[in-house]
Amino acid sequence: MLKKILLGAAMLATSSFATFSQFPVPEAHKGDARLVSDFTMQDKYKNWTLNLKGRYVPVQNLEIWLQLPYTLMTSWDGEDTNGDGMKNLTFGGRYQIIPNVAAFLDLTFPTGKKAINDDGIGFNAGVQYSQNFGSIDFGSELGLMFNTEGDDKYKSPMELHLNAEADPIVSQTISPYIGLDLYIVLGDPKVDGHKAGDTSGNVGVFPYFGANFKINEMFSADLCAIFGFGEDYVGPKTPITLEASFNASF
Repeated sequence: MLKKILLGAAMLATSSFATFSQFPVPEAHKGDARLVSDFTMQDKYKNWTLNLKGRYVPVQNLEIWLQLPYTLMTSWDGEDTNGDGMKNLTFGGRYQIIPNVAAFLDLTFPTGKKAINDDGIGFNAGVQYSQNFGSIDFGSELGLMFNTEGDDKYKSPMELHLNAEADPIVSQTISPYIGLDLYIVLGDPKVDGHKAGDTSGNVGVFPYFGANFKINEMFSADLCAIFGFGEDYVGPKTPITLEASFNASF
């Protein structure tokens, strides 16, 4: 059961490590930086991770971004599971093709602590659609995620990722949002080329809701709650992640 819980928590963390934004690329020479704290609880398992995220638009319509995650603590039933350490670095790019459509490619490199990370290269590629409906901003994403085989000869299956988020426009200072991430596993994991489990068709559903609190023109903060469902994907116990971030725009 512990193995299933750990896998589910890792999948929930993955849902937080998606693209920087599913809304249109900002103006040229604009950027953002975020310090994000994620605390995940699932049955007797707990995980606390910090993420430093940043993006910049060097030329019109092209955004580049970077993520540096670090796990501060993992525990099972109050006992340390030695899961702390640097996680793999993600570098990505996004291009605004037309006002409502963007394409993206994210690469995750095996730069983190080997004991707690995949040692292959991760790919996340796809398209985004966004639209303003007057009182609501809508953003969505369709992506395909897969990893190369590393030195450990383990290759995780591909996953299809779908996201939709609605941001009602209700206040100058408080911006609520609600969204859903859906992950569909396409295939089975392999070790040294041989099937190592039955995961094809597994589905994980991650609804979330939160709000952005504007401090001034440069600084803001976010609070968000994320839930995980789908026993074959996250295990029999629902994982819950509480997320807080401090944001700076420049």
